[in-house]
Amino acid sequence: MRHSMTRQPLWLMALSLLAGHCAAADWLYLTVRGDTLMSIGQRYLTNPNHWDKLQQLNRVANPKHLPTNTHLRIPVELLKSNPAPAKVSYVDGNVRIRPDGGSFRPLKPGDLISGGETVLTGPRSHASYILADGSRVSQADSTKLVFGKLTGYGATGMVSTELNLEAGRVEADASKQTFPGTGFKVTTPVAVAGLRGTRFRLNMAEDGKTLRNEVLQGAVGVGAQNQETLVGAGFGTLAESGKAPEAPRPLLPAPTANNLPDKVTDVPVRFAWLADTKAQAWRAQIARDADFHEVVFDNLFWQPVATWRDLPGDGRYVLRLRALDNAGLEGLNLDHPFELDIRPLPPVARLPDDGQRLLLGHAALAWEAVTEANGYLVQIARDRNFRQALIEQRVAKVKQIDIDLAEGTHYWRLASLDEQGTPRGWGKTRSFRVQPPPASPSDVLASTRDGALSVTWQGKAPEYRIEIASDPQFKQIIGRHRAVTQEVRISKPQPGRYWLRVVPYDAEGTQGSASGSVPIKVSSYF
Repeated sequence: MRHSMTRQPLWLMALSLLAGHCAAADWLYLTVRGDTLMSIGQRYLTNPNHWDKLQQLNRVANPKHLPTNTHLRIPVELLKSNPAPAKVSYVDGNVRIRPDGGSFRPLKPGDLISGGETVLTGPRSHASYILADGSRVSQADSTKLVFGKLTGYGATGMVSTELNLEAGRVEADASKQTFPGTGFKVTTPVAVAGLRGTRFRLNMAEDGKTLRNEVLQGAVGVGAQNQETLVGAGFGTLAESGKAPEAPRPLLPAPTANNLPDKVTDVPVRFAWLADTKAQAWRAQIARDADFHEVVFDNLFWQPVATWRDLPGDGRYVLRLRALDNAGLEGLNLDHPFELDIRPLPPVARLPDDGQRLLLGHAALAWEAVTEANGYLVQIARDRNFRQALIEQRVAKVKQIDIDLAEGTHYWRLASLDEQGTPRGWGKTRSFRVQPPPASPSDVLASTRDGALSVTWQGKAPEYRIEIASDPQFKQIIGRHRAVTQEVRISKPQPGRYWLRVVPYDAEGTQGSASGSVPIKVSSYF
């Protein structure tokens, strides 16, 4: 048995769906030899006895004899209907589903959605669905999506889908069926989008006041305030709360990139493209598949550079880039397939802290172990480009090395070794300084004259503290005096026996070793 499809223009079909006129549409059936109105009623109608309505509508003289290859109009509201559940094809991250009247639970691939369910995606989480007619819907992170009516029409092959996007983003590749009874309608707080045979994006602002729609193929009818706007391929529109949809505007072209890598071996993964003065920001997505139903990365960037740090396993991926205009509409896609080959990942350095100062030339370099690594390569250099005074060590499955280094700034980085002993991508470059504290002052002399205590010494520190104590262990310090030169005059203490020492400090306030103690005797005080 063969079916025929109505050939309404796409714009008329989209607007009729938008206005909710599906029930008034007719399905065209192409008769074959032996058909009768009664047999057609048994096969396709909810009430088989309504074949008489078909007779009246189509002005059939003999219901038991129908000419072959004749179109027969059948109102959609008379057709058998049945549930047409959607299937969950992909879940990544924190995604929860709540049946109508039920409690939230984690969403799992393979789950069936029959209508009435609410699905929430958390940050950096995604889900994808396959509808009964083969349409694909992808739900982005931080999105609330409610599944409405999911209906099939018996043996006709027609399916009707209704979704409610309360906040967040969805992308869809809708089936290219042209049956008049089918429909794909998305309701939002500010507008309704009716579509068929199209690729589109919808973005409902978190405050519930603005809907953005971009169309890549086909057409979408966006209706609000009793007005409809037809958005064709390569165009987008905005619908704000209480206003009719804006006139469609062209989407920004796909970004231009000259040197996107075909194979990525270093972390963090970094992609750069050319800036566009019309772009306010860019969206970068990465998926496991070319159709972007299995998204693993999705983020906005305010500069034409994207960095990817939360890495999945090695394999083939596709990068997708697009620009956002001053209205927040996202433009056409640039897709770039690449291979990710970074494992084992480089270890994460633990000690010393980045930029830390070491007071001794004996450094302990420590890192977190990587399960997949078969050893590590450690490089130390005097410059960030690792060209000067390079030290390189291959080590087995250890997590620390101890090394003696000269005074100055040192840079170091780590790479994991694979099963063949080949180093993979480098981890983050870190630095530290070997800078001992100031040396102990020498030649300390103290004398009393002209009613003051004069102290001199030899040293190179930028600052000193002169300490006077009543005991040689300096447990009872009776005075401290600051000096920035190697000579100072201070008031004499009261008569008695004292001990004096000079303590150096560097510009960062780090204390060096004190000088030896110098005994002094004050015989009179005036």
